[in-house]
Amino acid sequence: MKSAFLHGELNEIVHVDQPPSFVKKGEEEKVYKLKKALYGLKQAPRAWYSKIEGYFLKEGFEKCDFEHALFLKTEDEGKLLIVSLYVDDLVFTGNCEKMMIDFKESMKSEFDMSDLGKLKYFLGVEVLQCN
Repeated sequence: MKSAFLHGELNEIVHVDQPPSFVKKGEEEKVYKLKKALYGLKQAPRAWYSKIEGYFLKEGFEKCDFEHALFLKTEDEGKLLIVSLYVDDLVFTGNCEKMMIDFKESMKSEFDMSDLGKLKYFLGVEVLQCN
């Protein structure tokens, strides 16, 4: 996910000082009112999670009761898609190729994404895939 925290929408009013190198002459006391989250803002992770969680629920996923970063989607005939979210990284698997392709296309249309291909490393764990 590219610039994940920049997708988060703030639910409260947040003001920030002007960046030191961009202070407007004669208006040094003014601040900016943020419309969206920024990296480093303590509200940013919560705003991002709310955004991505809303997307998953809208797309028919269910949130796991025991792991809030795990989302499941089931369809007829036992078709299953599992998505694990870690900050701005997504790992997904399933037993239906069409569901996985549709999921990737849907995510790309909603968010600025990079498809890194098959999983090789995740959270410091090396993954070797076998067919």
